[in-house]
Amino acid sequence: MAELAPNVGDQGALSRGDGVFVAAWDNALGLAWESFRAGTTPVGAVVVSAGGSIVAAGRGRRYEASGPPGQLAGSHIAHAEINALEQLSSQRHWEDHRLLTKLEPCGMCHGAAIQANIGALMFAGPDPYGGTATLRFGSPKSRRRSLAITGPLADARGAFATLLHLVWLMQKAGTEHIVALHKQTMPAFTAYATDVESELATASAAGDYATAFAVAVAAPW
Repeated sequence: MAELAPNVGDQGALSRGDGVFVAAWDNALGLAWESFRAGTTPVGAVVVSAGGSIVAAGRGRRYEASGPPGQLAGSHIAHAEINALEQLSSQRHWEDHRLLTKLEPCGMCHGAAIQANIGALMFAGPDPYGGTATLRFGSPKSRRRSLAITGPLADARGAFATLLHLVWLMQKAGTEHIVALHKQTMPAFTAYATDVESELATASAAGDYATAFAVAVAAPW
């Protein structure tokens, strides 16, 4: 899977080697796995410093009745990115930080990252239905506080992120049109997800993250 060029602006000092963010990506994907097992949109997100330290984290809780204090749940806007960004203080700007998210952000989360004054955003897996990585906001604020966006990850982490999302969609009623779009844009990967859906469900029931990730490693990414 090819990586998109930065969306708006220049990463500048935020352009660090991927190795700096290994632990942060592990955390984001682990949170997505928790959401998948909870039956809700499987997305995890973390805010990291330029050195890779995690300063905030959140996961999707759209179809959960409750969450930790201060976290949104049971709402269509209870997205992982929102739950991570809401923890950032308004007493400073965060241009030297970046948001790492398991899935290409929707318009709401994309805009929230700009509003939170984050300097850059990276996503692991593409979202051909709701993703807005190529969207340009034309407001003076968005031009002044440019947000560099890169993704997806061209490795097993990107495959795992996409596989969780696609299998979750396959198991949820009313999402046939979204699955059809995935089949159109990534036919080989969608066919693979169909083949391993039951295997991933078994791993989820057992809480077996290692097996689930191994399934993604073999995906035609």
